[in-house]
Amino acid sequence: MKNNLVVCIAVLCMLPVNHAIAQTATANNKPFSTVTYHPIPKGPSVYGIFEGRPLCRGIANQLQLATDADCVKLKCELVLYQDPVTFQPTNCTLSIVGGGDVIKQPGNPYRLKHLEGKWSVVKGIPANPGAEVYRLELPKPGNYIYLLKGDANVLFVLDENKAFMTGNEDFSYTLNRVELVPGNK
Repeated sequence: MKNNLVVCIAVLCMLPVNHAIAQTATANNKPFSTVTYHPIPKGPSVYGIFEGRPLCRGIANQLQLATDADCVKLKCELVLYQDPVTFQPTNCTLSIVGGGDVIKQPGNPYRLKHLEGKWSVVKGIPANPGAEVYRLELPKPGNYIYLLKGDANVLFVLDENKAFMTGNEDFSYTLNRVELVPGNK
């Protein structure tokens, strides 16, 4: 028994020490500032503005959006609105660059889709029945986008079965809260 204890201690001493530090929430954990040249939604009815660059195919397929054959990523901006008195979810807008209608401009056409709908809070994903999930109901009836609330600043895009969508080394299915600031024209 004593020999086994000595061997265990010796093995533990030979293992490399890993000094990992857990991520913690801090008082200065603030959303990133993003420059925009469009009107900025403001006021107590704005719950939050979130942006992300997810892979093209997943969300485009879910929303049945046309994309170019070489589409790698989309640029998404989600604005969630709330009732300013009750703070209950109301409307939402989702703007997607890279999918949708072709916008013609000299020398550089691109795709853009603006969707408006309603959002609500529902509970549960397969791995966590108590998880807080935002359900976006967009123009086509029964066409939902599910977003898992990671924390106040991060939303994870889920598929139609409320399972995590997997990105790659360059792009992820996350939307991060941002603070829009006006750009100089």
